[in-house]
Amino acid sequence: MSTTDQTDGTDAQLPDFTELAQDVDPGTVMTEYGEEIAAALGRATSGEIDVTWIQAQSCTGCTMSMLQGEFPGVEEALSEFREAISFHPTLMTAGGSQALEELSESPDILIVEGSIPTEVPRAATLGHDEHGEPRPILDWVVSMAETAEYIVASGSCSAYGGLPAANAGQAPDKGGRGPTGAKGLQFEGMDEGGVFGPDFETESGLPVVNIPGCPAHPDHTLLTLATLLNGHEPELDDEQRPLPFFEPNVHATCSLLDDFSDGNMADHPGDDGCLAEVGCAGFFAFCDDSHRLRNDGTAICRTAGAPCIGCVEPDFWDRFSPFYEKGDDRGATWEGE
Repeated sequence: MSTTDQTDGTDAQLPDFTELAQDVDPGTVMTEYGEEIAAALGRATSGEIDVTWIQAQSCTGCTMSMLQGEFPGVEEALSEFREAISFHPTLMTAGGSQALEELSESPDILIVEGSIPTEVPRAATLGHDEHGEPRPILDWVVSMAETAEYIVASGSCSAYGGLPAANAGQAPDKGGRGPTGAKGLQFEGMDEGGVFGPDFETESGLPVVNIPGCPAHPDHTLLTLATLLNGHEPELDDEQRPLPFFEPNVHATCSLLDDFSDGNMADHPGDDGCLAEVGCAGFFAFCDDSHRLRNDGTAICRTAGAPCIGCVEPDFWDRFSPFYEKGDDRGATWEGE
């Protein structure tokens, strides 16, 4: 059953959490709308909306980020949601053929974690095909995409290619798919296309909804998913990321902005002062992490003395590496308003 059918025409009365987040400080929606978020998750735990989570070339970091998120008032519903997901390789207690029996090839919401190897498909497989050969994740994802109402790319790898698509020492302007031909679902780094092609739309009419990050922020994942479960379609930017999570510029919202303005620069990671001279990519990165923070709103990269590495951007890894070094695309070259 689709999310539209599940809400039975009442979706306009249910909260659009991404829209609510436009007018409040990051974190406010999580704390003030816990009951409503729990109700949205309940639409999946009722069993009438099929949510499938597939992992390709991934480190499982985005799953762990979601599991370790702090969600006051939502814990019980989230726990039930984790158990209700029809298929998730990390969360399921079943394994082997028993687990595959639970896998729906036509989920309402398909979540993909990890990049898709297109040149070496055997680099990520799940189960076996009719000939007894390992079935590539590429085949699964393409098949499921034909009927899914929504598709969510969890993390920068499934969104844009991420680490598996890094150039591994090639010139940055050559583009990269890594040794396996790794791609995002609808992007190859900055270029539209990916596995599905630039014109792909799901049954809802939306393209793939990208929730980048290395790992994806648990708030971004949960609020976007709850919005979709309520039958709403989040507004997306040019990189298909939900606004307002990915609208703020990291540098412009950084707590070290005064240090930058005063010319108080750190010489090494961990030093006091603005981290622009040690390769901060915050000038070119867009997300609300500077205000939302992580670890239950307690910390972000800079609080550990580490510069932003631009992990939410389509050209992350290649553009911003080597990390912690100033370069043409990193450091104090930003000309903000």
